[in-house]
Amino acid sequence: MDTPTPPKYIRTFEGDMKTLKKGDAPDLAPLEKPTPLKTYAGDFSERMKETRASAVTVLAAEQDASPRTPQVISENSSRSNLPYIIVGVLLLVAGGFGAYVAYTRYLIVSAPVVLTRNASAPIFVDESEQISGTGTVLLKAIEQSVARPLATNNIRLLSVASTTVGSVFSALPLSVPDILLRNVNAADSMAGVVHAGEDQSPFFILSVASYGETFAGMFSWESRMPRDLKALFPPHPQPPVSTGSATSTATSTLTTQLEFRDEVVSNHDVRIYRDAAGRSVLLYGYWNQTTLVIARNPEAFAEILERLATARTQR
Repeated sequence: MDTPTPPKYIRTFEGDMKTLKKGDAPDLAPLEKPTPLKTYAGDFSERMKETRASAVTVLAAEQDASPRTPQVISENSSRSNLPYIIVGVLLLVAGGFGAYVAYTRYLIVSAPVVLTRNASAPIFVDESEQISGTGTVLLKAIEQSVARPLATNNIRLLSVASTTVGSVFSALPLSVPDILLRNVNAADSMAGVVHAGEDQSPFFILSVASYGETFAGMFSWESRMPRDLKALFPPHPQPPVSTGSATSTATSTLTTQLEFRDEVVSNHDVRIYRDAAGRSVLLYGYWNQTTLVIARNPEAFAEILERLATARTQR
């Protein structure tokens, strides 16, 4: 059965040449009206005319209508990415911890520095002790420190634990003239214990603002000093007194006939109070115009002045 020749809708130059080679004449009669070719552009234009939509709307509708291939995440792929996820989490944690450490160090470095005021020591000391209290409590603490043994020619610094106390000297229950206390600079003053000669006794180094006013205050205090400072600078035991065949010990008392007198110790003028036997009970003198020293005896005074001179040359 012969297959019918399909109708021609388009005449081509190649077709006409084939007809001439066969010895036939090309059929120049008009061809049947061709059916228009369907193209995507034509469909798109028709779609826009029908729906009166914009190009973006039509494209979106076409995209939604097209079949989609579901994305399947394989189990193997998830497992292969697990180490990277764990490493990422660890790096994130390490970064956060590093930032915290850096911030903490920054706070420490940038924090304001608070200086703690140490006890003033204008001279070199061999040891130090912190005491507390005021008035009679502080006086008892000094007596207890004096009773603790100290090597010969050694000095122990006494400092007050409380920050409300200006200086050890000013916190004692003494009838010190106001003119003296007003001129004492607590920051550069000192209290301590010294073992010089045969005695172990307390001492005071007072930094003063005015030589004239403090000397006037000390001079007016002389009549009460032995009594006020009796607990710190007690009278020496009286030597035995022979009365015929019996030997007795005289009562140790401070008589009104005894008084301060001028002497020179280590090339410095001092005012010294001696008992009836000529033993030094206490003395005071100036190392310079702004440094007043109160001590037990010339040996202690000389030791303190030597350390003051050494401390000055080292500054």
